[in-house]
Amino acid sequence: MSNTEQQILPDATANMTGVEIHVDHNGVSVTHDQWIEVDGETHDLPRGHYYGVLSGDLFSHIHFQNGPVKENGVNGLTSEALLAILIHRTKVLDGNFPCDENKRAITYMENALALFEQRTKDRQARGVEGFNKA
Repeated sequence: MSNTEQQILPDATANMTGVEIHVDHNGVSVTHDQWIEVDGETHDLPRGHYYGVLSGDLFSHIHFQNGPVKENGVNGLTSEALLAILIHRTKVLDGNFPCDENKRAITYMENALALFEQRTKDRQARGVEGFNKA
C-alpha cells in the first residue's frame, strides 16, 4: 500500500469515484471505485479493492483486503467472506421462497467458495500464502 493510500483512504472514502459495473432491475448501481479526490488532487486507487453500491438513497462502500495479510495485516473484506454472506442470504431467501434457481445459485456459490479455499490451502502448502508471491 502506498503512503498516499495509507494517509488518504481512512478519512476520505466519501470522495471516491469510479466506473459503473452493474445496475440491476431495481436500479441498484455498483461502481468500481478507481479514484479518490483529496484537497483538489485526484489519486488512483488499487484496482479491484474499492466498490460503491447505491441503493435508493443509501450508499455503501465495500473495501476488499488490500495487499498480503502478512505484509499489511487484515484491512478489508475477502472474496470468501462476501461469498459466505451471499450463500447464507440465499439460503434464508430460499427458505421463504424456495425455487430451483436459488438452489442452483447456492451450489455454484458453495463451489466457488470451495475453490477459493482450495487455492488458499495450495498457497499455504507452497509457503506463499499471505505474501505477494505466486
